Amino acid sequence: MHKELQDILVLIRDSNRPLALATLLRVEGSSYRRPGSRLLTDGDQVLRGSLSGGCLEGEVLARSNEILADGLPRLLRYDLRGEIDLVWGSGSGCEGVLDILVERIDPGAPPEWIGWLEAVIRHRHPLRLATSLESGFSRRRLEPGEKPRADETQETIQPPVSLWILGASDDSRPLLRLAKELGWEVGLLDHRPAFARAERFPEADQVLSGHPAQRVPELVLDSRSAVVLMTHNYLKDLEALRLLGRSDAGYLGLMGSRARSAKMMADLAAEGVDCGPRLHSPVGLDLGAEDPETIALAVLAEIQACFQGRIGGPLKAARTPVSAI
Repeated sequence: MHKELQDILVLIRDSNRPLALATLLRVEGSSYRRPGSRLLTDGDQVLRGSLSGGCLEGEVLARSNEILADGLPRLLRYDLRGEIDLVWGSGSGCEGVLDILVERIDPGAPPEWIGWLEAVIRHRHPLRLATSLESGFSRRRLEPGEKPRADETQETIQPPVSLWILGASDDSRPLLRLAKELGWEVGLLDHRPAFARAERFPEADQVLSGHPAQRVPELVLDSRSAVVLMTHNYLKDLEALRLLGRSDAGYLGLMGSRARSAKMMADLAAEGVDCGPRLHSPVGLDLGAEDPETIALAVLAEIQACFQGRIGGPLKAARTPVSAI
């Protein structure tokens, strides 16, 4: 779940007045935003989110007042193909047909599906949400393996990435800060009590002290979990990887040189531990990073690409639709 949607859920929960939520359900052709993008408004201003490159937000904001007044949801269709896009967006490049559902949300009695979204964060289970536009509209949760009906659109909401940083030195700070900006859950673990202090990392969701053999088995790691080892201590990294290789973590990143990584993998292989393709070392994309901030950018970019099934190359060299970057 991306930070935009997390922020929208918080705004709905904290509001004391009805709000209008616009959801991009379908796109034919290209679009600046992809299906599942949302915009929340109180009728006077956009509170969070976007649906296009700026060409439709004003129009949707105006229409939202109708929905707030009568409580009836509306499906809006905008055709931004060809020269029409010059009228709507001054050449924003959407060049597609967008179906946008706008509905009223009463924070005191939110629809059931809002609770389903909140449960994705709380329980870290993905949600497949099907929306039907027949006879008004309705939403339902799809069970594992269940396919949507012909009249339904489908959206899959994944839990936020959970990042554990092993090593609480100063170079961990930018990695933590940037990850929190992305809406990720972030924890730090260090074997040195003087370093693993919550006051040193106030943005962290958890700060733990203890040796890897003691603490790593306690970590809740799933396929959307990433662990970056940056203790700068060979034995502690080896101790952690010995356990992480048997975990469900979807991404393992090891800071250090290729020679250091090769020696560590050989030591683990001799013990029968294989981290497989999940292990990335040297960690991060090749961005020419040299300082802690740019290294953090390179590491987070690689994690994002990994969980999206991408290689992290330039878009101009890829055939990936721009609306799905």
